[in-house]
Amino acid sequence: MDAQTRYRRWYRRLLGLYPRPYRERFADSMEQTFADLCRERAGTEGRGQGTFLLWIFTETFAGIIRERATNLARLTMVRNATNVFRIVKYLALATGGLMVAAIATVMVLARGTGEDITGVVAPALLLTLLSAVAAVVAAILQGTSDRRRPGAGDDLAG
Repeated sequence: MDAQTRYRRWYRRLLGLYPRPYRERFADSMEQTFADLCRERAGTEGRGQGTFLLWIFTETFAGIIRERATNLARLTMVRNATNVFRIVKYLALATGGLMVAAIATVMVLARGTGEDITGVVAPALLLTLLSAVAAVVAAILQGTSDRRRPGAGDDLAG
């Protein structure tokens, strides 16, 4: 078996790591493109071919990781959207509460010293405001997700 056939077989196996829907849609064209590029590079000797193969396999592997992560995020959001929004809401509320406590602490400690604390308090207030907005948005999305779930309102109707 020649080197080109071996590289194509390795690449086909690598493409098998993509999620099935992605693989069914793009694997044939990706494999064809790989074969065309290998044919173009067949005339090059030495490290050019090895560098090309390392680059294409690395980039393909990175694409596989991206696709798998995207699929995992989609599945998590579809199946557990309510839980995700609930966690975001509570984390945002906790962050906002800690920032309020930190601002109050800085203000108490700086009282009577004449120090300018606006450089510390202003960003903390901004983070507190952003946390509150994130908590409100997450709470709204959580409620929307609860209403869309099948069977979510069954116990209220009876």
